[in-house]
Amino acid sequence: MAKKDSNDENIKSIIQRAIDIVKDIEEPYRLKAFEVVLSKLWPPSFEEKQKLKEKSLLRTGEMDIKAKIEEFAAECDLSVEQLTSIYDFQKDKPLLIIPLQGNHADRQVFASRFLLAAYSEVYGVEWVNLRQPLSEHQIRSLANLAKNLKKEGIFGIRGTKKATEYKLLDTAKHQTYSMIHEFAIGHSQG
Repeated sequence: MAKKDSNDENIKSIIQRAIDIVKDIEEPYRLKAFEVVLSKLWPPSFEEKQKLKEKSLLRTGEMDIKAKIEEFAAECDLSVEQLTSIYDFQKDKPLLIIPLQGNHADRQVFASRFLLAAYSEVYGVEWVNLRQPLSEHQIRSLANLAKNLKKEGIFGIRGTKKATEYKLLDTAKHQTYSMIHEFAIGHSQG
């Protein structure tokens, strides 16, 4: 029962405080002012706290992504503007916004290399199932993806069939950053 009494006293003190704050305001504004003040003094509900927390995390996530994009651009010796001339960084994934040239195998290797570098550097994701990201880039023939990437010797491969995940090996990262640099510079010059 003590908990209820304590809660009742807390509610009464919040209401009294709101009354005291608006007591010198003339009608018809006093009622509206009371409602506003009370809403500010009233502790947020659990749902409101969750919404505030989610908004804060979203802002933090966006800030983290922006900082990671800046770091990735620096790794590639590029400005953020140059880097974003070839990538569109979404909330949870990178997209290449450049035309892909070559046959299916060449396009698979090129896109995989650039996407895996971005996943690793911006999103902190080392192992990626590339089926969906490559499909989003109009690379449809993925039957030989593992074979084509394995042949390059720069990709880590784990899993089988449609659950296969890939990562860019550390030994290939700096060469990939140089390729991204060259491509972005060439792309931005026309």
